[in-house]
Amino acid sequence: MPKGELLYRRGEIYWVAMDPTVGGEVQKTRSCLIVQNDIMNQYGEVTIVMPFRPGSKRAPYAVNVTASPMNGLDRDRFVDVGQIRAISYQRLRERVGLLENQYWQQIQQAMNIVLGFD
Repeated sequence: MPKGELLYRRGEIYWVAMDPTVGGEVQKTRSCLIVQNDIMNQYGEVTIVMPFRPGSKRAPYAVNVTASPMNGLDRDRFVDVGQIRAISYQRLRERVGLLENQYWQQIQQAMNIVLGFD
């Protein structure tokens, strides 16, 4: 448990071991964006993530991200906001990179659609 130490931050991209899964949940180890705020990341046992999936997608729940040295993605991918998930911090593996600020407004809009706030 983090026990007050901030080991991972909102906006960072990590490899996350998603298995075991059930039904249509995103499977296997994949890159995921940490979206939970840092106070919860510092003191909680879980964090909230959204997985990256290969390629690009035109959908209200998808945010296309261009691979860059900053975000560390190996190719262009999309954040699958529809697969938002709380995970144990123990599922986190290696850090991949940091998501650029230019994507956050789109992510917030997609979250509002997925969660029905707009």
